[in-house]
Amino acid sequence: MIGFKMSREEFERLEDLSEKPQHKILENLADRIKKYDGQCKARKYNYAYKRVLEARKGNSCLVDEDGNVSGKSLKVIEQTLSDFEMDRQMGVGFSKKLKKKLENNEIRAVLNKFRNVRIDSPNLNEFKLDAKKLFKTLSSSGENGLSARQDSFEVGATKIMNFLFPELFVMVDRYVKKALHKSGSLPFRKYWDIMMICRQELEEWKELHGTIDNLLELDTKPTTLTRVFDKCAFVMGKFGAG
Repeated sequence: MIGFKMSREEFERLEDLSEKPQHKILENLADRIKKYDGQCKARKYNYAYKRVLEARKGNSCLVDEDGNVSGKSLKVIEQTLSDFEMDRQMGVGFSKKLKKKLENNEIRAVLNKFRNVRIDSPNLNEFKLDAKKLFKTLSSSGENGLSARQDSFEVGATKIMNFLFPELFVMVDRYVKKALHKSGSLPFRKYWDIMMICRQELEEWKELHGTIDNLLELDTKPTTLTRVFDKCAFVMGKFGAG
């Protein structure tokens, strides 16, 4: 019999295909948000996220019309990452490295494209390659990477992307991955799948209720659609579907 080797990515694709989510993330939404907010650290997380949203100063994101992110906004991002328990994973010189990555001309052009894009924008798929470029830049490993261990900074990258564009990108952690049966590492392919699951669930909610604005009324203010999804997925991954 002729043997063959399966790459890690091929194996993870098979895992994803064999473990489709059995429960909708936005089911029992009010109960899941209540459960999230009932955690001992929820107040800290909600306050930290409020800081990000208020730093937008009435805009939809932390990026200006020239694709720039201010020094003040960078400090907010770093502080919020720390409040979200990411401080041990953030490498030496994190601030300078993040600033350098975001000041790259190609990345600034990418950031500028996202300024008016939301998770429910009809043309979202047109920005997939740009999202991949930003994700790979922020998650890259090595001495110039953002990780303290110089490995991939994938989870941290999703949080930075969300903080920059709270109306667009979904935050991911181990519990969100667990809820969506996305085991193992988080290459961009898996991240985009998660984005599409969020978008699909929002579309289904709108079909059922006629609007998605009522989702925001069920969460602590201020909030976003991606934050509501994040909270529900976190609870489902940590506590189960009940």
